[in-house]
Amino acid sequence: MVVQQPGAPFTYGTVKAGEFVLDYAEARPDAPTETLVSFPGSAGLEMSPSKDILAERYRVIEINPPGWGGKDDLNRPMPMAETAQLLAEAANQLVQDRYYILGSSMGGVNAVYAAAAHPERVKGIILEGGMAPAREQDVIVPPPPRPEPDAPVQAPFQSEGAPQYPQPPVNPKKPWATDEFIANQMANRFKMIAWVAPEFLPEDALKSLTDLRLPVLALLGDQDEILRPSQREAFATYLPHADFRFVAGGMHDLQNINVAEFVALVEEFLNR
Repeated sequence: MVVQQPGAPFTYGTVKAGEFVLDYAEARPDAPTETLVSFPGSAGLEMSPSKDILAERYRVIEINPPGWGGKDDLNRPMPMAETAQLLAEAANQLVQDRYYILGSSMGGVNAVYAAAAHPERVKGIILEGGMAPAREQDVIVPPPPRPEPDAPVQAPFQSEGAPQYPQPPVNPKKPWATDEFIANQMANRFKMIAWVAPEFLPEDALKSLTDLRLPVLALLGDQDEILRPSQREAFATYLPHADFRFVAGGMHDLQNINVAEFVALVEEFLNR
């Protein structure tokens, strides 16, 4: 049986930012009420049923960072602050007015950095299982270990003698994400992590957002496989003004697995 993947409303393009040409996907209705720019998680650009639904009412753009999603355009270390700046540069070219940022997982770190650097363009941020702010005790599964940049690129769960990093199981609510699909995402993550060191407490950027009182919606599934519920305490410390919500039965990938709840919470935030 062929399973239809999400993303049918989206078209694809490229935009130059710094020394890189970034891939992006975009969909919009005839008269969007807001613009939502999505910074993906460590797997890179990925469509979802939630983005399909949101694109019926809003302009939705997802931008793939350099070296993410299987791209071969990164051959030097890149701090996440630089990744965020490139994403913001791309977003500011694609969108003429102000916009919201959706940061998923590691993309949440990029969202925090980008919003702090460009508060004149960013109306607010949504963190979906965002990895910032997160303290060491809040993280259940650390990111894959960083290989040497010149080492052969292999997913660690496939590499003999390499540290084991478990591959997530196929979820019946995401049937297009087969074992092969997930294995490819894991390999892409491991390849990216060779150059991009995860950063979960960008304290200066978090302080800027707190001082600015920039609207923040933080969503965490109460069954998240990556982050513990104790992350709520990290938000209370580093982003105390954020609207933090647990999603009952929610996992890390809310926009694919907990679609109705995710869309409702995002729309409530955008329409305030």
